[in-house]
Amino acid sequence: MAGGVPIDDEARDDAVNVLEDLVEWHLAPQRWERVDSIVGTLADALARGDGEALREATAELELTGPVRVTRIGTQSVIPVPERTRDRANHLVHALGGQQEGPRWEERADASTDGPGGDGDGAGTPAR
Repeated sequence: MAGGVPIDDEARDDAVNVLEDLVEWHLAPQRWERVDSIVGTLADALARGDGEALREATAELELTGPVRVTRIGTQSVIPVPERTRDRANHLVHALGGQQEGPRWEERADASTDGPGGDGDGAGTPAR
């Protein structure tokens, strides 16, 4: 059952922006578990067409992101786990952020962008 509020462009854009930022985050493993759970909540809200739940999950995801100051001696932080990155990428596409797809792939493959990529990497013209 959808909440009374439909998903509007602003809610979609906000969710896409946070999901795109997520690939840059470095968090403690327990925080990544929480992020992954919230990404699941976002997916559920999208599937139900519940704009209010989408906004709430987006706000919660923003608050779960990295803090500006890290205490000395706190546990180590790691980049986004592959599973969470893949789920977030899928959601970006589902939310209508398909034009962001190449940027996601570039970010994911940034360390391996040598000549002769996976298929048509050589000679792909820029638009």
